[in-house]
Amino acid sequence: MKLFFLIFGLIFFSCETKTKESITETNKLEETSEEKQSFFVGDVNKDKVQDTAFVNFNQQNEYGDMIIRFTNNIPEIDFGQSYGVSIKKIEDLNFDGANEIIIFSRTHEGWWNSISVWSFQNDKWQEIQKTKGFVSNDKDFENRIVKDKNQYYLIGDDQWNEDENGNFKKIRVKIQQ
Repeated sequence: MKLFFLIFGLIFFSCETKTKESITETNKLEETSEEKQSFFVGDVNKDKVQDTAFVNFNQQNEYGDMIIRFTNNIPEIDFGQSYGVSIKKIEDLNFDGANEIIIFSRTHEGWWNSISVWSFQNDKWQEIQKTKGFVSNDKDFENRIVKDKNQYYLIGDDQWNEDENGNFKKIRVKIQQ
């Protein structure tokens, strides 16, 4: 009888260990997939093919900077330290035939984001303007580029000044063309 319980115990405990390993591996796969994001960014290199940006929050460079990778042999952007990134396609602001991108990067300052506009010129990325913005929901990502009399502006928020309703005052930063 003792032999029966010994064999039963060995089988029971060995099966439980395998189950735990299996669950752990599944959880690791799920965690990894949640930390990757892709963004459709239009045709940034004028090859008539839609490009995609990829952000993997586990793959940062030696300084802890966020790395943004692209399809179609477009060089990556070492973006700087960030707690989260959202990338959107915007229109062609410098009239070179390719659209630009806007990057919202969550900083250590709560809901404040660094907002920057990037253009892919001469086979390299160039940051053409940046500001800060208070971004707390999807609507706050919209309407950050405005055109006024053939000039484009990046709209940000003045983190030190509020209007009469308690909202941060808007600032307009001229985008060089």
